[in-house]
Amino acid sequence: MTDKNWPQTPHNNNGIPAIDAEQQKLLHLVEQTDLLVEQGASSDQLLRQARDLIIFTASYFKREEKVMQALKHPSLADTLTTQSEILQSLLLDFNKRDFNQEAIAEFIVFLKNSLLTYFKISNNHFTPPYNILSDKITTALSETVSLAKHHAVNIYIVDDEQQYVDMMIEMVGIAGLSAKGFTSAKLFINHPVVDTDIILLDLNMPGIDGIEVMRTLYDKGCMPTYILVSGFDDRVLHSAKQFADAKNILVARKLSKPINTKKFIRYISQLHIETRLQLTNTCVPHKKAASAPRKLSLEQLKVAIHENQLVLFYQPKLNITTNKVTGFEALVRLQHPELGLIFPDQFIAMAEQNNLISELTSEVFRLATKDYSRFRSAGINPGIAINISAQDLLDLSMPERFYELAKAKNIPPEAITIELTETAILKSVSDSLDILNRLRMKGFSLSIDDFGTGYSSLVQLYQAPFTELKIDQSFVMRMLDDDEALSIVKICILLAKELKLTSVAEGIESQEIWNKLEQLGCNLGQGYFISKPASIDACCEWVEKNSVLKSSPYVDSSNLP
Repeated sequence: MTDKNWPQTPHNNNGIPAIDAEQQKLLHLVEQTDLLVEQGASSDQLLRQARDLIIFTASYFKREEKVMQALKHPSLADTLTTQSEILQSLLLDFNKRDFNQEAIAEFIVFLKNSLLTYFKISNNHFTPPYNILSDKITTALSETVSLAKHHAVNIYIVDDEQQYVDMMIEMVGIAGLSAKGFTSAKLFINHPVVDTDIILLDLNMPGIDGIEVMRTLYDKGCMPTYILVSGFDDRVLHSAKQFADAKNILVARKLSKPINTKKFIRYISQLHIETRLQLTNTCVPHKKAASAPRKLSLEQLKVAIHENQLVLFYQPKLNITTNKVTGFEALVRLQHPELGLIFPDQFIAMAEQNNLISELTSEVFRLATKDYSRFRSAGINPGIAINISAQDLLDLSMPERFYELAKAKNIPPEAITIELTETAILKSVSDSLDILNRLRMKGFSLSIDDFGTGYSSLVQLYQAPFTELKIDQSFVMRMLDDDEALSIVKICILLAKELKLTSVAEGIESQEIWNKLEQLGCNLGQGYFISKPASIDACCEWVEKNSVLKSSPYVDSSNLP
């Protein structure tokens, strides 16, 4: 299967000695693997070599990218696209092959030809004058992982059954990898585990169970990648995954016993490569620590509210069936003259704690009604959703004040939706219902936000006059990979239909999620797949360009503020 027409590496010359040397080193590694194929090396040895070559190729690409960035090379964008395409094709080809000598030998030839084609093109990127910029090139290379650096990714099997541990170690070996087994969780948590390791962890173990293992390593500051296994109950696996997500612990997959060994062998191979590739893309930390950003003071917040420093960004809501824009959610920001753009997580709590939230909400409402007129001038007749705080529900004057302001601006109250979380209502149920009913009687629409994340959702829907139910993004974003999340989304949509509410899915980030929501009958959607929050001017331009959205609602809003 080898290709005898192998060019001599010394002929490669792109004008930068450091890059020339890296090319020669990479091609030499391919030649060594080619020789192993001729010598009839075992399949597991060839598998290890093939994975190494993928990682070395990615490392070379990253180092070349850094050099081109340092030189402000005009071909950088095209080069990055080509590199990405090559890596994707290598991974796709490798992952679909059988783990035997012939198949891996064929992959080596495929990788070799891909590199030769790439080098033939890329050697025209650089010219000898770039050598005078050697300092910039040296600095750029120092910020990447060396081609020769070994990326260690250890695999551990942790299960109290020795027979199972031995079987999984054997399966890992078939993939051309090695693993170490532990039947004692107590011994394992004292083992020097690092963040780059992969742990196949049984949840149901005597003494110290899998959840405790994750918590113990987390408390030590160790964040490896887990594959969780359970033969007890799928709900246990799901709950363990939720625990991990809450701690930002990476769970790559959940497996129920008995494990499909053929699928596991292929998956552990892919995960091992993905983990090493992530290490390759991690720059060497030579940068100086950035100074902590200055925080907004209480006095600055007071000034901001009274001196027009609050600004609104808008995120569109689309009808999932027709793709038509139905409205926008207003999202408040603070544009400080010295501190720059400040997000609400840095000032809403401060406003609540210092009795400023009523003034802040009133300013947001004023800005939204002002912007509504600007939308109308641009030929847009949208609904605008405004978020309010739990403390706003104690302001008995709010319904009348909002109504009078909308009336003064000649805005129909039904064009404005008041959004609040279910936890906000729980702060004071009786007063909340009073104000919510008065808002509704004034004509405003009411939306219950983050539905499904509180403890009394059904009670709130039963008691309060809501017109809209927003499905929390934590369920929407996971619905394709998490059966329980999908079930919750289905139930929310069905519940909204039964109660004659409009269902809104937030956090839509892909065409696949959009399609699934359309299939389930969800009414409206919003999220980065549609558009990021943007200024009113950018939103008006966005609507003008996309007044009739066809097969996909996605619009590239990366250039929006």
